[in-house]
Amino acid sequence: MPRIIGHVISCKQASRLISQQEDFPLPGWKRLLLRLHLAACDGCTRFARQIAVLREAMARYRT
Repeated sequence: MPRIIGHVISCKQASRLISQQEDFPLPGWKRLLLRLHLAACDGCTRFARQIAVLREAMARYRT
């Protein structure tokens, strides 16, 4: 497990975590790293919103 303080994840790592959290809950430390990254990165925040919209659309399509 990486040190949380002083550890910055890349956009590539953040996008992986965004995708992974669609399949299963992230451990607390990964969730924290992702939240810190999203607080500073507009591009990844937009990507996370796009994934959420797709998830919602697929949920509506299934029912």
